[in-house]
Formats: sequence, C-alpha cells, structure tokens
Amino acid sequence: MKHLLSFILFFTFIITNAQSSTDYYEFFTQGICVSGNCENGFGIKKYQDGTIYIGNWWNEIPGGQGTIIWGDGTIYVGNFNDGKYHGDGTFMTREQFYIGEFRNDIANGKGTFFLENGVYFGDFEDGLFDGKGYFLDRDGKIEEGNFKKGNIIGDIIYRTEDYIRRQ
Repeated sequence: MKHLLSFILFFTFIITNAQSSTDYYEFFTQGICVSGNCENGFGIKKYQDGTIYIGNWWNEIPGGQGTIIWGDGTIYVGNFNDGKYHGDGTFMTREQFYIGEFRNDIANGKGTFFLENGVYFGDFEDGLFDGKGYFLDRDGKIEEGNFKKGNIIGDIIYRTEDYIRRQ
C-alpha cells in the first residue's frame, strides 16, 4: 500500500509535466526547419526554447512517428496525432520513465512506469490508474490492486517468495 500510494503521487507529476499547449498549431509552426520537410513529410525542427522535434509532419504538426526533446530535457519518443502524444510511446524526464499507451497527451491503456524504488505496470484511463495494477519493488515484493479513476478499490494483495497477504 505504501508503494502504491507513493506511486500515485509520483505519477501525478508525469501528467502535469507533460507539455500541454492548448494551441499545438501555434507552437509547432514556430521554429526553424533545419532538415527535410517540416510541412508534410519527415523533418527536423528547432525551437527558440531549445526544443527539437525529429519525425513525421502532417500539415506542419507532428503526426505519425517522432521524437521530441523539450527544452527542459524531457523526451517523448513514439506516435503523435495532431501534435499530441497518441498511441504507443516512451516518456522520459530526469526522474521518470514511462512506456505505454497515450491518448491526447495522457497515459491511457497499458503502461509501465519505472521508479527509483521499483516498477509499476498496469492499466490507465485519462492519466489515472483504472483497472488492475502491479508494483514490483527492488526486493522482489509484489503489490497488486484494482483501481477506479485513480482510487484503490478493494484489497491490496502483497506477494513475496514466502507469503501472500491480503489487506
């Protein structure tokens, strides 16, 4: 329970740190195309804040496969739709690492989140835990629970080599 609750607080940070400009067109049409076709094709574009996008463009907006390295060092590698993280992708900051499914910039579907003290894998809906989730800590202990809209529902099952406990 302790690990899952810490994870909930930590995961909130990934969602609030994701670049979420309300006007993707305005942001992505700024900058300088340094290579390729940054309108409809494959190209590399640099921005004044240090952001770099490398990948497919559709009507001057990232669409399809690409990589964005934000000015603060945050990196996303994966699929884009209308300039937003959408489909399978990997999101990385200095402190966090998430691999999974996205919809409109938010974790949705199956995902794995790597933390300093372990790994969480499970289901997400609108950036919240929703469905079954597991936390594996560095000592090999597993915590298993069910979530609805970010809240733990029912019991949490703790598993080690020696025992299984429901709480």
